[in-house]
Amino acid sequence: MTERLNFDRTVEALHDPNRPPHFLAMDQSEGTHRKHMQQFGVPIRDEADFQEKAVAARQMLATTPDLGQSFGAAIVHDDLFKLTDTQGRPLQDRLRQSNVLVIGKKLGLDKQTGLATELDRLSDGMRELVEQWGVHLIKTRTTATHGKGHAADAAEQMVQVQRKAAQNGQIMAILEPEFIKDNPGNLEDNEELMKRVLGGIVDGISREGLDHHPYAIKTSFPVPGSQSGEPIQPEACAAAFKRICEIAEIPDDLLIVFLSGGHSTATSRELLQAMAKVRRNVGSSFSRVNVERPYREMFPSDGSIDRAAGYEATLLEGLKNQCAMQGRYHKDMEQARRLSDLLK
Repeated sequence: MTERLNFDRTVEALHDPNRPPHFLAMDQSEGTHRKHMQQFGVPIRDEADFQEKAVAARQMLATTPDLGQSFGAAIVHDDLFKLTDTQGRPLQDRLRQSNVLVIGKKLGLDKQTGLATELDRLSDGMRELVEQWGVHLIKTRTTATHGKGHAADAAEQMVQVQRKAAQNGQIMAILEPEFIKDNPGNLEDNEELMKRVLGGIVDGISREGLDHHPYAIKTSFPVPGSQSGEPIQPEACAAAFKRICEIAEIPDDLLIVFLSGGHSTATSRELLQAMAKVRRNVGSSFSRVNVERPYREMFPSDGSIDRAAGYEATLLEGLKNQCAMQGRYHKDMEQARRLSDLLK
């Protein structure tokens, strides 16, 4: 069995400057997994075919050679802990073998408010991750939307998660306050919303003396809502994020990882590139952006499964993220089909 890191070594590894600050988001629920495959054009014959391809996709991502050169951690769904590779080795061990930290996932969302549910069971979920699977990182999520008035509740939920993590003592929370892009707020409106939520999280954690226990934040890019009609301008969004960090007094050493939030691959990476220019300790945690091409390549229209093509596409997406962090990304890179196309 691959060595499991203890809590202190996990935290140390997550903050290692030599580790890629990118999370591979492979934590789709069955429903989201099915929706993504349909959106990506993956041919599905029937339920059995879907289940086979869903397992094959997780196997491909977890066993991609040299995955740790592109992604420092992977957010996984609970069902991954039940899966093995084609030789019978647990997928979480394959991730660790590639020097990729495993992040567990907990908390559902209320469909009406967008706030987290099942907080009362979170302590048990943390204990299970640590004791059963040797996982010391957990991603929890809540959402806030311009005009809904749940900013204070969203912030308090994330403080509550940090409280439970500190009480556990053996797990680090990746707090995910997500800001829904389909809203009527312009950039200024959504900047103010992010200030309230992120500021509320940081202030609440500090006020309760919970900042002695390590945590990280996974959040959305500050952008105008899609219903506002205002175009996304990466440099303006980065300036907004710089102001958010200053006014919300977000510690300089706090790791902040951006999710794509449904934006296109090019827009997501252009935004990431802009953010990396204004703040250190940032990274990415893209879901569709990182897995769409690997799924398309792995599952061609003839219904076959080509794992080697999936491997190459996964590493290609990881390389584009690295280029964005280094200020070398341009949207023409999205036309690359092979790693060699970007390494010329």
